[in-house]
Amino acid sequence: MSKIDRLVTAIDPVPHAPEQGQDARELFHEIVATQVKARRRVRWPVLIPVAAVLAAAAVTGVAFMPTDAPSGITPAAALAFQRSGDDWIVTVKNLYASPERFASEFRARGFDIRLSIAPGSPSTVGHVTGGEVTEGTTRIEEESVECESPGGRCAVSFRIPAEFQGSAQIWLARPARPGERYESAGDVDATGELLHCVPFRGMTVDEVRGVLAERDGSIEEFRVGKRSERAQQVPGNWFVKDAVPTAPGRVLVWAQPDRVKFTPELTTYVEKKMAGCPKG
Repeated sequence: MSKIDRLVTAIDPVPHAPEQGQDARELFHEIVATQVKARRRVRWPVLIPVAAVLAAAAVTGVAFMPTDAPSGITPAAALAFQRSGDDWIVTVKNLYASPERFASEFRARGFDIRLSIAPGSPSTVGHVTGGEVTEGTTRIEEESVECESPGGRCAVSFRIPAEFQGSAQIWLARPARPGERYESAGDVDATGELLHCVPFRGMTVDEVRGVLAERDGSIEEFRVGKRSERAQQVPGNWFVKDAVPTAPGRVLVWAQPDRVKFTPELTTYVEKKMAGCPKG
């Protein structure tokens, strides 16, 4: 196993990756492709929640410096470094700091680590959504995760060897600001998402639209046909096959005129998603 493989194995918690329809994954990336700066050499799959960590600002007592703070006032550090044996525990205190700010603070400690944080849907907030590493690395391990709630305020922590000599790029998800679109999205029925605990697959468009309205959400657009062609509207009695979050309060829906066929695999998947949800 190469050094790269060992690093990725250490930080990438594949067993906890969210399940999502293939169409939804592919189309989500198509939707955001024109709005998200291309990332090079991404080695981790997107939408992978990690037990990589974030201490909520309310828990750590972190005070964020306003972007319009008067000149001459030094903003609080975006990262906190705490020595723990042969390692450093690095906590991201400000999810909204710039990549340059993170790089500068890592560099001041002798680390070549780049951290980028972009808006993600509630179930991805506080989680790693992608990354890359180079030769010469040993390990980067998650330390803990604490968020106020799904999609709530978080901060991220990593355990890095004090002798870390390689380089790494890590992307994380943060809550979206008003007007921002998601650059990473979890399952639309995951905890914290608009259709959590809703068996929406097989429901009519009007039924799903009604549920979303009750949760201050709406359908942004549709995808129809074998080629998933775009459509602004479809008949309300069409059936919903899949959906994906695209922005706060908005979802993209795959709809069709025929009833959704529930294969044994899809039935098992839906039952798993609904486990623990209220009955009726």
